[in-house]
Amino acid sequence: MDYKDYLTIISPPERVNDKIRLFKRACGNSIGKFPGMYAKAHISFDIIRDSIDKHSKTPLTLKPFYELVDFKIRTIPAHELKINGFDFFCHGPNFRTIYAALEMNEDTENWFRTVKQALRINRKLKPHITITRKISTEFFNVLWPYFQNTEYQDSFEAESLLILEKESGNPFNHYKEYKKLPFAKK
Repeated sequence: MDYKDYLTIISPPERVNDKIRLFKRACGNSIGKFPGMYAKAHISFDIIRDSIDKHSKTPLTLKPFYELVDFKIRTIPAHELKINGFDFFCHGPNFRTIYAALEMNEDTENWFRTVKQALRINRKLKPHITITRKISTEFFNVLWPYFQNTEYQDSFEAESLLILEKESGNPFNHYKEYKKLPFAKK
């Protein structure tokens, strides 16, 4: 059986994607190519994979799971997400990820918590839009002063979740749209 990986994301509108693309291109001009340089702007939730039941040896596909999630997501109202500046993650002493930061007020935190519950995600989540993913601290030190001194504010309505799928195990496979799950209209 061919297994599939599923990535759940919020895809911002094209104008936000265009702005993030410009930031990524400017980074590439300074440090060269980096992981995710050509990826579209998105907020990711989780990657999950089809599996096999250990006892019956039958495939456990995720399609029924997404049918249930679809029902739940349609009850959650769409929500305005605000981008406010930049921040970074540390991956140990040698790597950093620079991202566009989402403004996390109480309403937005509660909204993300509700979406996580619908997706059955238990781990901690820091919603963000990645600019550079896991670059060396050397490259980070070149780029971060620019981001520290750059203002970026924008907002957009999160109208749906997008479920992407790809064949597991082949690093050259790319995600393709599997299903769009709309949030409830306000």
